[in-house]
Amino acid sequence: MPRLKIFALLVLSFATVPLILSGQQTSERTFPAPAVGVSSAGLRQTAENYWQWRLAESPELATRVGRTEHNNRWRDLSKAARQRARVAREEFLQQTLYVGVGNLTASEHLTVELLEHELRTALEVEPYQEMVESVSQSDGLHNQVFSVVDQMPARTVRDYENIVERLRALPAYIDQSIEFLQEQLAARHAQPAIVVNLMIEQVVAQASATPEDSPLLVAFRSFPTEISMTEQNRLRSDARTAYTQQFVPSWKKLEAFLRDTYLKQARADVGVNSLPEGNQSYAALIKHFTTTRTAASEIHQLGLKEVARIENEMARIARDSGFTGSVTEFERRLGNDPAMHFSTQDEMLQYARDVLGRVEPQLPRLFTRFPQTKVGVRPIPADREASTASNYTAGTSDGSRPAWFNMNTYRPRDQTRYTIEALVLHETVPGHHLQVGLAREIEGIPEFRRVFRSASFTEGWALYAESLGGELGVYREPANRFGQLASEQFRAVRLVVDTGIHAMDWSRDRAREYFAEHVPAQSLAEVDRYIARPGQALAYKLGELEIKRLRQKAEQALGTHFDVRDFHEAVLRNGALPLDALEAQVDAYIAATRAAK
Repeated sequence: MPRLKIFALLVLSFATVPLILSGQQTSERTFPAPAVGVSSAGLRQTAENYWQWRLAESPELATRVGRTEHNNRWRDLSKAARQRARVAREEFLQQTLYVGVGNLTASEHLTVELLEHELRTALEVEPYQEMVESVSQSDGLHNQVFSVVDQMPARTVRDYENIVERLRALPAYIDQSIEFLQEQLAARHAQPAIVVNLMIEQVVAQASATPEDSPLLVAFRSFPTEISMTEQNRLRSDARTAYTQQFVPSWKKLEAFLRDTYLKQARADVGVNSLPEGNQSYAALIKHFTTTRTAASEIHQLGLKEVARIENEMARIARDSGFTGSVTEFERRLGNDPAMHFSTQDEMLQYARDVLGRVEPQLPRLFTRFPQTKVGVRPIPADREASTASNYTAGTSDGSRPAWFNMNTYRPRDQTRYTIEALVLHETVPGHHLQVGLAREIEGIPEFRRVFRSASFTEGWALYAESLGGELGVYREPANRFGQLASEQFRAVRLVVDTGIHAMDWSRDRAREYFAEHVPAQSLAEVDRYIARPGQALAYKLGELEIKRLRQKAEQALGTHFDVRDFHEAVLRNGALPLDALEAQVDAYIAATRAAK
């Protein structure tokens, strides 16, 4: 659509549509810019229109944020629908650029910056991100279905009917997905064979579960008392039928396509740089996940330096414990200690819950606000636990769905206690749950900002949160302090391995050798995760280092006037941000604190 036509439509819409976000602060000082006829009103309407479009275009997103009006369908993956979505993003970008030059408050200028970033990034990274997110043992279109159904509410008859309708819609969804994957194959955008084989294993396991055992039908095992027995029997019968007649055949069709067609065209090389325009692909993914344009070679060197630095700190703990061998040998000794292992899944889950229970009362030492939504600890389902890392699922801001730390409890006898404290801090508080929970509850900002995606911020914050354990009553034992460093080392090694695979032609074997040398307690399956998701593993360390740099900057600038609670509030108050936007917020906090002296 020509820009002039867009402008005309905007002026008309701003004149006739009421303001949507009444919570926006209107008393905040504005920053004059060349007048073009629209300002705060136009921006708020653009942001609201964009958000409503996003919910309709991606029903899975709507489910995740607690909106139910699209809960009976999946995203339209047809080629025509994807093209319409791209055009819509381009038009929203033009609208954003148009309204962004109006008279706006500081918060509104940030809204413009974030909306422009989100739209530009989506357009730039779309071809590569869709390849990574469609075929993957970590994400994958199959796992996304299970994740979304898990987050669907089950309180009313309509809620249960939505689940059934989504199950019934799976044949069309898988048909569209297969057509989509065939387009990617034609463009020579295929994932490596190792990734495809891992996905096939998961698809087979998921389709093999009985209706009674499948995570897709968990909601139908018990019903709210408000639903009559007649309705319960009907819904349970409908769900079983949809499962056996729609879900299972769809998954078998997907398995056959992956095995008989996709696998034959899968890449032999594991690096994304083996794709046509592979280096460009990797650069786009680095920018998407890190919100920086840092070169792969620079990230690789940074990783090597961080690995060496952290190993020196780990060696100090080993020496203080009276151990004279290498860091790797000390870690192996910890791993061989029977007392460091769990006997059962329940024991492992309870240990994590106990850590969470100790940390929560200590949070006021470092923070001024806390999420209203509670977080629980649960195991990753058996069909995915072997190849899925521990992760966090956000709750809804109204508390209707709790947040979850999804813990990998696969083979508990092989897992070690000394790393669990850091893991709990990362996934719950003060890590993901604190940051994401607060973001979901921010008032007076457009909805899209509450769920704005910036992996370098969210994962960087969670890794930074691990370093706060000493101030929160954990890491009292040398082994647990070592475990926190081992966790940080794990993320530093990722910088080396991810860039090695995708920019420097490392083989899978070479990556696994480096991984085993420096983080021997971690599963080698992690390397396959980096193969499947190029660039994502870089977000953790780059974000953590930036947050630590900004804290040091604030401490040096403010001296005795530095309060860590105020610093954390400055970092978290706007939700997730690109890293350059985060520095601007910290600079504003420093200036305001100085002015108040």
